[in-house]
Amino acid sequence: MVIPVKIAAASTLSAVPLVYGLRSAANLEAEITLLSREDSLDALIGGTVDIALLSADQVCGLAGVKIVSDFCIAPVKGFEGALTQEWGVGLEAPVAAVWVAREGLSPEVLDAFEVALTLGVERIYESLMALAECPRIEDYTFLSTQIDYLFDAKKHKALEAYWKRLKKATAHANPG
Repeated sequence: MVIPVKIAAASTLSAVPLVYGLRSAANLEAEITLLSREDSLDALIGGTVDIALLSADQVCGLAGVKIVSDFCIAPVKGFEGALTQEWGVGLEAPVAAVWVAREGLSPEVLDAFEVALTLGVERIYESLMALAECPRIEDYTFLSTQIDYLFDAKKHKALEAYWKRLKKATAHANPG
């Protein structure tokens, strides 16, 4: 059974393998829209898409959505400046971007979504080949050595702590 779902993702180098997996999935009919970070957030909030890849800072305090994947975009060692700019997150963010969805998606959709993302992360070189006939070795090196795509419990805990600090800083910055 092929499962339809509407997805928004930012058109960034770090998202290439994830988008490739979604486009190549056999059991997921993904309608993928590549947007800016801001437009991806608007599409999710406005109900135009079911799932979106959003920056960690955008997700902080966002109501009516939940993280729905064991995949993310995170730096391997220290926070990479390119990821900071690409995703618009603070330098101390442990994760640059996460997959979130509006409430109510079926478990079948989420399972097919995870399988698709796994495919993309396992085929980084193929994802770059799908973009260009002759991909740059620098892009492959960056994607395969500088980005950690797995959103494990340690990253989730660090992200929660980061969000607490963000909320506290925002509260102090705007007291009234």
